[in-house]
Amino acid sequence: MYNSPLMIKVRNVARTLGVTKVLSKLRSSDVYEERFGNAMLAAVRPGAVVWDIGANIGFYTAKFAQGVGPQGKVVAFEPTPPAFAKLKAATAQCPNVVYVNAALGSKNGSVTFDLGTGDGDPTARIVDGSRKASGTTVQLPIYTGQEAMRRESLPQPTFVKIDVEGFEPDVVEGLGSVLASQDCKDVFIEVHFGLLDQRGKSASVEDIRKSLLGMGYNVQWIDASHLHAKR
Repeated sequence: MYNSPLMIKVRNVARTLGVTKVLSKLRSSDVYEERFGNAMLAAVRPGAVVWDIGANIGFYTAKFAQGVGPQGKVVAFEPTPPAFAKLKAATAQCPNVVYVNAALGSKNGSVTFDLGTGDGDPTARIVDGSRKASGTTVQLPIYTGQEAMRRESLPQPTFVKIDVEGFEPDVVEGLGSVLASQDCKDVFIEVHFGLLDQRGKSASVEDIRKSLLGMGYNVQWIDASHLHAKR
């Protein structure tokens, strides 16, 4: 429903008219995230291996660490130095968290990141020509899922959360066999339609859905911006 061509057109028109900005001001960000957060935390099981992709300052990382318990593990991916420092500080008492200071994507190498305010800004993202940088830019490493596993000796995830500011299709593509593994049971993705539209990739949301369906997941929308793929 939310990724249909008609709905994407409606979103784009609303965004052009400024309707989405008005709605976002009227809607509490806490309430907006609550349903998504509750759905994720309800799916976390003791002993699970969670990949928190786009961990930022560790809000969900800490909750995941508690949910998986001492027998589980959380791998927190955060490329930007300010957010990475806060992530480690916020989860310093969580011995089951592994930290990876790199981005995930569809390729291996390095990318330019816009740090925004430079203080763990949750909107920090890759600069790819679709928008001008609003803050300081830095070159940071980026890996596919398999390369990250090889480099960091990471365990196969059973649960994946993706929040990557408009680069959802790149991350899903790069995860490839990691998501295709039958060990992976849940994938939660925050879909940034506005940022995807800026990149000319609005239609890629349907590609993500089809890719996950092809791997054997049942894909459902939690709300207008969050989807859950489950085996």
